[in-house]
Amino acid sequence: MYKVMIVDDESVIRQGLQSFVDWKSLDCELVVMASNGMEAKEYLQSVQIDIVITDIKMPGMDGIELAKYMYENHSHTKVILLTAYADFAYAQSAIKYNVVDFLVKINPTEKIPEAVQKAKELIALQQKHLSEIRDKFIKEVYDNMISHPEVIANKMKEHGIFLDHYLIAVFEINDLAENHSETTSREYDSLVNQVRHFSNLAFKDSQHYTSIISRNQLVSIVSFANENESEYKQLIPNKCREILKMVDNFMNFTVHVGISLPHISPFELSEAFGEAKKALTDGLYHDIAISFYHPNDTTSLGLRSVQTHTYIDEIITYIQQENAVEASLKLTKLFDSYKENNAPIEHIKAGGLLLCSMTFKLFAEPQWADLSFVNNESKAYAQIQNCKSIRDLFQMLSSFIQSSIHILSSQGNHSNYLVREVNKCIREHFNKQINLQFIAEYVHVNSSYLSRLYKKETGEALMDTLNKYRIDMAKRMLKNSTLKIFEVARGVGIEDPAYFTHVFTKYTGVSPRAFKEKI
Repeated sequence: MYKVMIVDDESVIRQGLQSFVDWKSLDCELVVMASNGMEAKEYLQSVQIDIVITDIKMPGMDGIELAKYMYENHSHTKVILLTAYADFAYAQSAIKYNVVDFLVKINPTEKIPEAVQKAKELIALQQKHLSEIRDKFIKEVYDNMISHPEVIANKMKEHGIFLDHYLIAVFEINDLAENHSETTSREYDSLVNQVRHFSNLAFKDSQHYTSIISRNQLVSIVSFANENESEYKQLIPNKCREILKMVDNFMNFTVHVGISLPHISPFELSEAFGEAKKALTDGLYHDIAISFYHPNDTTSLGLRSVQTHTYIDEIITYIQQENAVEASLKLTKLFDSYKENNAPIEHIKAGGLLLCSMTFKLFAEPQWADLSFVNNESKAYAQIQNCKSIRDLFQMLSSFIQSSIHILSSQGNHSNYLVREVNKCIREHFNKQINLQFIAEYVHVNSSYLSRLYKKETGEALMDTLNKYRIDMAKRMLKNSTLKIFEVARGVGIEDPAYFTHVFTKYTGVSPRAFKEKI
């Protein structure tokens, strides 16, 4: 509702305008009636007024003087002048004070709606322009383009931003769809504007400024002047929960909120933004919808190392064994270790990239060349980089592992059944003294036929595959244990240490001892 003040020294005019104009239908509320300019000026010190309808000729301070005062001190308020034919020319001198309209006092109620509508349109245009200026300023402070406290305080005053005890909430909107590229800029714009609307509704009873600062982020600065700080520390998160409930209808999006500490000075605005951003980052990391800044949180991120390579080596082994249950359990343990050590999210992403890279190596043989899963390697890496939280990363990698195992175990055109059985035999018995005959008996075919078939299907001799797998297992054992060289050799099914050294050197280019010394 637009707040209206009537100023006229004639009681009958004031009463007539109050009674015969349907203010409610004009979306207006008549809040003050003053008998002259001085009285109106006094009211304006304590009452926010949008539209002033004033007579020209009044004792003390006339309408022209009041219009000048409004222009110089309350430029956001629009003035409509009531004038008689005799002083119409005099009234026009107020044009320089941006008076909205001049109404002849003979039956003015007929002209009031049209003049008020004109005033409302000017107010809306002015508010839009002011909102854009404020948004630009707040974005510059948020992005640290403006950081000097005095410059910030001066610009706040210039842009009509008044803060006395306030908190800052930063909202980030994220797409839950698997393919983020399918969400158009128009959809994001629509959603972020809707969240802005929800924020304005939630904080309507407080002095607040809500600005869009990026494609999917917005900021609400909420002032709690003259209010109890402890109450507001509860009120702000409660209001944020209301906003999240309103957004809940948009099923393909999620919203996270970071909230700063209370601040008392405009000089601290940049600091408050930093706190809200830090809280938001922590919330995204731990997938907490509403997160608060904690200045006393001295936890050092990632100081205790997580044995990522060990976990990933074991996950790869389970993928090769087509053991989805154990692979998933090992991934869960890896992520539990990340959380226990509060590892930085970029460190976790690096682990995810390594896991995907090693998994794709399992599909390096020619028979997988045309598989869409293999050709989407770059897409998998992009999905990891786009993940915002631990939960997102875990879900993405869990799905990736399941897909990998499903493809390995499928009996489609890309993998001959006998080849799969041979690979399974190698994985299960590589640590024994197996050979071509052993494997042929395992799959119940002639050894010569199996050798030709395997070479045809995979492009690699069966014994090369066996030896490569043994050497891969040996490398892991050399990395992650204190075993001696001959113990590692036995562990991969080769009893003769000298032959083990020969095979290891053939496939790696270095001896087992040299490999271990480089670790």
